[in-house]
Amino acid sequence: MTTGLLAATATLYGIGGALSILLQARQMRARGSSCDVSLRFLATYVGGYAIWLLYGLSIRSPPIVSVHALGLACGGVTLTVALRLRGSPLRPASWRRCD
Repeated sequence: MTTGLLAATATLYGIGGALSILLQARQMRARGSSCDVSLRFLATYVGGYAIWLLYGLSIRSPPIVSVHALGLACGGVTLTVALRLRGSPLRPASWRRCD
């Protein structure tokens, strides 16, 4: 019983954490700027979810897969918003300056 409750709590907390990054995307869109966000941080964040997703798939763990697939998707959305607000990543010279 305790293990099942802990697993359910961890899964729900993971889902909440995965969804929370969307708050940053919403704030960036409202401000029209991504200058207050580190793109390196977001890329590392998304990469972490991708690695954990692959691990979850390899051990066939539905809770790990679901939480990290959601985190990867939400992190990807947030990273995309940040990159679009900065300008084309193919032309870094065109990026909007963040002073």
